[in-house]
Amino acid sequence: MAQHGTWRGTRHGTQHDSRQPAGPWTPWSGGWLPPQPPRPGVVSLRPLTPGEILGGAFAALARYGVRLATAMLLGQLCALLLVAAAAAAALALDARPVAALVPAAALATLLTCALASALTGAVLRPAVLGRPATARTLLRAARPRFAAVLGTQLLVLGAVAGPGAAVLAAGLPPLLAAATLPAALVPGVLFALAPTVAVHETLGPLAALRRSARLVRGAWWRTLGLTALAAAIALAAAYAVQLPFAFAGALSLIPAVDGGLVHAILTALGGMVAQTLLLCFPQLTAGLLYAGVRCARRGD
Repeated sequence: MAQHGTWRGTRHGTQHDSRQPAGPWTPWSGGWLPPQPPRPGVVSLRPLTPGEILGGAFAALARYGVRLATAMLLGQLCALLLVAAAAAAALALDARPVAALVPAAALATLLTCALASALTGAVLRPAVLGRPATARTLLRAARPRFAAVLGTQLLVLGAVAGPGAAVLAAGLPPLLAAATLPAALVPGVLFALAPTVAVHETLGPLAALRRSARLVRGAWWRTLGLTALAAAIALAAAYAVQLPFAFAGALSLIPAVDGGLVHAILTALGGMVAQTLLLCFPQLTAGLLYAGVRCARRGD
């Protein structure tokens, strides 16, 4: 059987090289291309550039966005029972409705953020490997790690907002609390990968924070730039997505249309899409950043 090889030009003609080719032949380079890394999913299985990370996050959201939104809605319906129970208990202990509903709203926000992080971490594996995923499989994969992700996010929140909250609790001017923001940025970036680590490496909250700091060390500015850019993109995209829903909802409130139910449905749908963008796109970016770092540091 003939053996493939490369051809090299010499002064007297061409000479066959018996070495195996490195990749596919292309007439433009006049030789074999270097082997390309496999790409079964939204990104190649190799260290990633910032553009590839953001592009992969967009591709993952386009491919799994409906499943993510559905899984988030189903998970939030279950969490709503816990929030309703907390609100009822708070109302029973305190006759002031506003003071009772504030803790319930804070609990709902924490549960929603933790659910989004757990689901985004769960979708990262099929997105990178190019496998299908349903809302049910995402919920099944995220459920065992939900408590660890919630604990991780609470620790990150304490590390980031703790100094400012301590200043406000001491009765000092709010300007001093704002002065703690640059210091809070350092742990915020160091622990940016902690929720993803908690999902994929099955670590507890403290171990996930230490692991994230180890992975980010040496790439702090790169992590800051990517996470900030992803947050800005998600904010702009969520605002742009909500505009047509808000416009259609406003038209449905015209008396001749009599579309109160239509307005409520459109508002809820626009809010769900915007929430998926705001919560999932930055976490998808952080997840692909984690995957790129792991490919670059195979022994780490």
